[in-house]
Amino acid sequence: MSVITSVSGFAAFGVLVRTYALGLQKRPIFSNPSSHALTAGVFGAVGYFVYNLQERQNQLIAARKEVMVKNRARAEELAAQ
Repeated sequence: MSVITSVSGFAAFGVLVRTYALGLQKRPIFSNPSSHALTAGVFGAVGYFVYNLQERQNQLIAARKEVMVKNRARAEELAAQ
């Protein structure tokens, strides 16, 4: 998933949450558009953080997998002797 997709998806979800919350309160949904922009910005920042978190986790998993493959190859080499 790319950065744009993650950030825009979380931002859209934030706007959806804000409009749903205002709808539950029976307040005018689009009377204060700055609150929607603020919510989109906050949720977009969360989406950016989640994207970077996933990238770091994928790098750690790849590094650990590489170590495990090397250990397995070394173990098979020792077992063959």
